[in-house]
Amino acid sequence: MAALRSRNAVVLYKEEVTEGIDPTPAASTDAVLVEDVSLDFNPTIVQTNEVTGSLDSRGPITGGMTASLGFSVYMKGSGAAGTAPEFGEMLKACGWGETVTGTAVPASPEALGTGASQTAATLGTSAGATDDQYNGMPVDISFAVSGSAFVSDYVGSSKVATLTDDLGAALTSTSNYQIPINVLYAPASASIPTGTFYLYMDGVRYILVGNRGSGSFALASGQPGKIQFNFTGLFSSKADAAVPTATYDTTRPPIWKNGKALIDRYASAMASMSVDWGNALTNPDNPNALEGFDPAIITRRAMTGSVDPMETLVATRDVMTAFRNGTQQIVHAQFGSVAGNRIGLTIPAAFYTNQTPGDRDGVATVTVPFSCVGEDSGAYLCFY
Repeated sequence: MAALRSRNAVVLYKEEVTEGIDPTPAASTDAVLVEDVSLDFNPTIVQTNEVTGSLDSRGPITGGMTASLGFSVYMKGSGAAGTAPEFGEMLKACGWGETVTGTAVPASPEALGTGASQTAATLGTSAGATDDQYNGMPVDISFAVSGSAFVSDYVGSSKVATLTDDLGAALTSTSNYQIPINVLYAPASASIPTGTFYLYMDGVRYILVGNRGSGSFALASGQPGKIQFNFTGLFSSKADAAVPTATYDTTRPPIWKNGKALIDRYASAMASMSVDWGNALTNPDNPNALEGFDPAIITRRAMTGSVDPMETLVATRDVMTAFRNGTQQIVHAQFGSVAGNRIGLTIPAAFYTNQTPGDRDGVATVTVPFSCVGEDSGAYLCFY
């Protein structure tokens, strides 16, 4: 018998129209490049204690079962501005709402309004008037700033966009602005879809339906970013099936270099930055449903993160005082140079929960864990 090879694998994923119903993912449109795949089953095993006229029982009974599927993907855009990345539907199933800004705002750069500062821009007449409308999005400003700044907060009534960057001088109406085409992911608490996975492993195919999940973002200096996904679904079937010829997005991930790593708008030399989504999931009991459980639902979110910058003088960056006073600060990362494959990760209100001095190759560092504060606004991931 020929051995089955674990590397000869393909993962397909498709969002479900009806929760828990297989929408039949296709290898030509729904394949996702993943690595470090792990599949586990969580069966309900009923241990019996029936009397049989013997010291032995009749053995356990297998009940309903859920399944856990984990893997990681490289953080990358689609290569086309305004087109979601190939893992975008999976982010949605993990409680990330997707907003596609398909045309620049405004279509051509226009003048800023008056009354701005070096850390905030008053957008012009074409900007929307809805609070938080542009949170997490980039904004190009004709001013002395490297690349785009990002919006950490937006007040619609005044059109004031708080920026992730300190531009060094107050903005005026002599500068123009434009929000480029982008795809934004922000925490969502409603309308979280489910999806179906097909996992092919060298001749065997597993089908899992009704999947929702959690995960994390991880950045490392000089490396591509990664997203870890951990899904909970319902086992549908295991069958022999040939590994299909899959069509993948050919865009390769950008590297976190020559970009930005900011803590409270100060450029901070760090080795890593991470954000854990902190989703709690449960499968509600339902004897009417497949396996006796409904698809997993996300019942709460407690988003946390961590950075590990090189230590500085207190006069330069005072994390301890911010930590002790409960002062919330912006944490931001930005990288990539090609439209459609540029990335911004923004935490508008990081609430520091500790700080631990450390050492990295003889250089003093400080590890700073934080909570991501804000209702449906703890963090934003943007591809532009």
